[in-house]
Amino acid sequence: MGLLDGVFDPPFRKRRNGRYTVNLSEGERQLIEDLALDLRELLTTDSPMLQRLFPPPYGENEERNQGYSALAGSELVERKFAALDVVTGTISAEDLSEEEVEAWMRSINDIRLVLGTVLGISEDQGFEPSDEATQALHDNYEYLGMLLERIIRALSS
Repeated sequence: MGLLDGVFDPPFRKRRNGRYTVNLSEGERQLIEDLALDLRELLTTDSPMLQRLFPPPYGENEERNQGYSALAGSELVERKFAALDVVTGTISAEDLSEEEVEAWMRSINDIRLVLGTVLGISEDQGFEPSDEATQALHDNYEYLGMLLERIIRALSS
């Protein structure tokens, strides 16, 4: 094996048989698993960090929003749990089906939404980290953004 073997391989690549090759380091896999487990735990709470995952569908109409949440809330959370289960269950895999890659995509997007909420990131203002911990969260946010883009490219190839 050469020094640069695998260095320039995309993290997700669609093969001719319709399956996907996953090329992630152990450190990347561990980060994704840790963040997925953190999100799973967070989903069992009513934390304001989840606000971007579950935006109010009826704007300021609290009564309609509560009605929607009562009807669909648990189903939405269960879908997120199912996608996270796929990610944590396939975290070591080097070969995934399209459905598994789509679950990775949804979960990574959800994690980014939560990190964006925690960091206060919005489209209309830049980001300035206040300390090393905030910088580390931002680095994870950026890494997951790149990974999400690469998954979308692989899925659309």
